[in-house]
Amino acid sequence: MDATCTGGEAMKEKGVSSIVVIAIVTVIAVVAIVAMLLLRGGGGTGLPVYSGAQKVGEQSQSGLTAEVFWFTGSGEDAYNWYKSQMSGQGWTLSSDSGYMMDQGCVLQYTKGNEIAVILIDESASSISALEAEFGVDVPSGAKALMLARGTPSI
Repeated sequence: MDATCTGGEAMKEKGVSSIVVIAIVTVIAVVAIVAMLLLRGGGGTGLPVYSGAQKVGEQSQSGLTAEVFWFTGSGEDAYNWYKSQMSGQGWTLSSDSGYMMDQGCVLQYTKGNEIAVILIDESASSISALEAEFGVDVPSGAKALMLARGTPSI
């Protein structure tokens, strides 16, 4: 039996691999931007905040403002809520990583020349970093929520 892939199978494998790589790069980029923003001071994003979310920090830099929260409950429910809320407030979805169980999602929107990024992170390492950075005690099973908005000047 020949172990090589046909052209179609190779393309399917590359397509899935490309999607995974794009999703990982997007999450890393957003986390890096938010982490960078958290090193500076700032004022609110004005973005809708998911019910029950507890704010732990807010920072601004290079035309962007970020807020960091934690919440309990379903990450998928929060993802669907944001998709509805943002479009209802005139934001246009420009990128959607899709919701991934036990990982989360990244939603990117535009409105005029502004951008908005919503990151829901379910990873234990993200919650541990949130606790360490802000000195908060986050309940087991909580998710991190990061909202960023502005007109980037970078």
